[in-house]
Amino acid sequence: MIIQPEQPSRQFLAISQTAHSWISGQLARAWGNKAFSGFQPFEQMCYAAEQHDVGFLEWESAPTLNQTTGLPYTFEELPEEVHFGIWRTGISQLRPVCLYASLVVSLHFCNLCARFHQRSSDENQSASFAFLKEQEEHQETARRLLQNDPLLKKALQDQVLVYHRDLIATWDLFSLQLCRGRFNEFKIPDVPTREGGKADILVRKIAGSEDLWEVDPWPFNVQSLATISEAKVIRRRFNDLNTMRIAIRDADRLSLRFRFQARTEGM
Repeated sequence: MIIQPEQPSRQFLAISQTAHSWISGQLARAWGNKAFSGFQPFEQMCYAAEQHDVGFLEWESAPTLNQTTGLPYTFEELPEEVHFGIWRTGISQLRPVCLYASLVVSLHFCNLCARFHQRSSDENQSASFAFLKEQEEHQETARRLLQNDPLLKKALQDQVLVYHRDLIATWDLFSLQLCRGRFNEFKIPDVPTREGGKADILVRKIAGSEDLWEVDPWPFNVQSLATISEAKVIRRRFNDLNTMRIAIRDADRLSLRFRFQARTEGM
């Protein structure tokens, strides 16, 4: 769950992880132009982007209370083992629907694990070590099961899988920064471009606009883009778990829209 900073009305907007990943999928569907490569297989990658956080659904149906904030735990505050369990669940849920999506999402989460989760002094006993080892086995199995699929032959090459993993990371961070609502300007670093290059993308909110953002350089194959998702309105803090869960379940909903345009010369 993503919870935006408290508003002047003393209420909060909460965006589920799966609502955030919905935006990732919409970004994916419009991705690619002369400067930024597209991707194949298209539908499998769009599905992976849209569903990469599907493992959070069960937890977000009955979120736990952070007694310090009086709000549900955000995804960043969850205990490490809970986080790994949610990632495992999502990867497993994708497997019977689209094994390639499960493979790419597994690669994405392994990359996040290696970058952001501390390892204990005893590698063999750490939660991160266990997660990475388990997912490496899943990835090997997925590649073996998919190797005879003529539609996926090129997509299983090492460099293509790394490229697809990095695209998922790009769309994930792009959507997260928007949903967090903390900044009017942010950078997406090391975005894959054509010919194996990398570029930083700057995303800046247009002054005086509620939902219009400028993107530079422009990575999409349309002249302008709008994404839509949903947020829940949390009107107070809580000290009781069941009261919070009922309030979250019955909370008012708001459509969450982000519009994008290319950088205007001279801006």
